[in-house]
Amino acid sequence: MSELRFDPVKQKWSVIATERSRRPHDFLVERHEHAHGEKAQINCPFCYGNEVHTPHEIYAMRSFGKKNDANWLTRVVPNKYPAFGIEGELKRSGSGIYDTVTGIGAHEVIIDTPVHSMRLKTYDRMTVYNLFYTFRERVRDLSNDTRFRYIMPFKNYGLGFGTNIIHPHSQVIALPVVPNILKTKLKSAKEHYRRKERCIFCDILEQEHKDNSRIVYENQDFIAFCPYASSFPFELSIYPKQHAHSFAVITESGLTSLADMITEIFHRLDRVLEDPPLNMVIHTSPPLNYRPGKPDFWHSIKFDYHWHIEIAPRLTGYAGFEWGTGFHINPVRPEEAAEYLRQAGGI
Repeated sequence: MSELRFDPVKQKWSVIATERSRRPHDFLVERHEHAHGEKAQINCPFCYGNEVHTPHEIYAMRSFGKKNDANWLTRVVPNKYPAFGIEGELKRSGSGIYDTVTGIGAHEVIIDTPVHSMRLKTYDRMTVYNLFYTFRERVRDLSNDTRFRYIMPFKNYGLGFGTNIIHPHSQVIALPVVPNILKTKLKSAKEHYRRKERCIFCDILEQEHKDNSRIVYENQDFIAFCPYASSFPFELSIYPKQHAHSFAVITESGLTSLADMITEIFHRLDRVLEDPPLNMVIHTSPPLNYRPGKPDFWHSIKFDYHWHIEIAPRLTGYAGFEWGTGFHINPVRPEEAAEYLRQAGGI
């Protein structure tokens, strides 16, 4: 029989449709074959030697401290077709019942690696370390702009699932508002802390260890598990074991441990689902900048919020039921998904 499972953080329901139960190979649909040859690299704006075909570089990690383009490990450039513009004044206005906020923000592209043909299954720990180091540096820098209310690093992987360039890349967006899904999480965390004086996310980690049926992998600093009320098949959450409200505070040793975790998860997903398209998002706290007229805004956030990463393989569609109710139908029990990923073994 199906179950409706409630996520106490996102305040939403997911339908775990056990009668529709599916195994990993049921999701292996025919996928696009991508060109990785010489012609593809010649035309790729993200490859070595083609730096002039991207907007002006914002940031780069470089090998051996050298400053020439031939030695970059990651590059950050403005998105050529940004969803938000960085120039201008943040203004809020209204017309009757309707509200408007100017589209001030930042939209950046991170080129993960110089290697054009790299797939998630071939990401090594150093590549992942460099990527998340770059994520951290961009979050720190963008947090200094008081116009920005939320900064979200994310990765879309697989053509047709949010990306149209095959060269490995990720993105960072800074927004002038806090997205509703984050507001819900923040409010759930704040209310839980108000009632119990505990972090709701830390409580979830304690429950996951107690149940011990949805944990996929853990190392010294991080834990990965399939959420109890997973919306998507093989959905994963990754949390630091030690409470921290912001991804921006992660240390170099923490990044090393996180690189081990992410690399492990990428490889396990490939072994079970054969290079699946996916979305990966870092959910960190909003910048704790002063808010005029709101001196107590998110005042307990350092204690009640716990940054984390969500990874959602895109294996099922979004149809009328999901659209009309907001419920997601997940045909794989999180406990079964975790077992498949555990059985996949280490790198």
